[in-house]
Amino acid sequence: MQDSFLVIENLSKSYRNKIALNSVSFQIPQGSVYGLIGQNGAGKTTLIRILNKIIDADSGQVLFKGEKIDSNTIAHIGYLPEERGLYKNMTIEEQALYFGQLKEMSKPKAIAAMDYWLQRFDILDWKKKKIEDLSKGMAQKVQFIIAVLHQPELLILDEPFSGFDPINADLIAQEIKELSKQGTTIIFSSHRMESVSEMCDDVCLIHKGTTLLQGSIEKIQEQYANEVYEIGLTTVNPSLLTEFLNNAAYQTKRIAQTPEKVSLETSIVAGNSSELLQTISGLGTVHLFKKHVPTLQEIFIKTIQNA
Repeated sequence: MQDSFLVIENLSKSYRNKIALNSVSFQIPQGSVYGLIGQNGAGKTTLIRILNKIIDADSGQVLFKGEKIDSNTIAHIGYLPEERGLYKNMTIEEQALYFGQLKEMSKPKAIAAMDYWLQRFDILDWKKKKIEDLSKGMAQKVQFIIAVLHQPELLILDEPFSGFDPINADLIAQEIKELSKQGTTIIFSSHRMESVSEMCDDVCLIHKGTTLLQGSIEKIQEQYANEVYEIGLTTVNPSLLTEFLNNAAYQTKRIAQTPEKVSLETSIVAGNSSELLQTISGLGTVHLFKKHVPTLQEIFIKTIQNA
């Protein structure tokens, strides 16, 4: 793993009697896309607000490139909030200049960056348009542009695909991947596990202010795979199949069945995968036998339910 670009150490925050974060710790390597996941009210928004210096933590610290974050750090952070915050009566150009200068950009640099991104999204002719005159999808693109305009070293994206149709969501996804390739470190917060699986290298699952799960998605999936196998059979002997379904050494559920073939999902209770394969080989012709890799969605639900 590369040296950690962002380090969160024992971060805690409470609001009156409610604990929002309880000693949360994780590290993010530079240039990675890091998934921040959890249910509503889990503490993700509180964490993001602390990173943006909107609020302060009660205890713990955040290190940005080895230094504690402070007001000067904000110029190096881009933030796309879930609740979009553009000024409806301002033009796209005015928005870019205003937010660019808040991030310590000169007027010429802000204009050049705005033109680059508007051209990239093929909406350069729209820069004199007011936000209130844009479609929701177009306004979302502008919000994304504002977040990346100053070439932030850390980019925080909260539900970045919200409001986009599939084509524009894919467009934004490609831009996020390209920014990561260029060295931008990205925090990707979303409820959509399929998007997190596609976009992220590592994840942190927060539940009721506590970290339940963290690490690379691939290793987490391996950890949760257990001994569950997907099985496909043809030319099946019905009586032997019934006997297998009742075999105490395995927990099997029938996924689908036609006169020609049957699909099963089997967990090994006793024995090993070689013995399972030998057993099912006697039931018919095996055309599928592979270990089931759980999706991030399945892992998310299971971890929350067991918490």
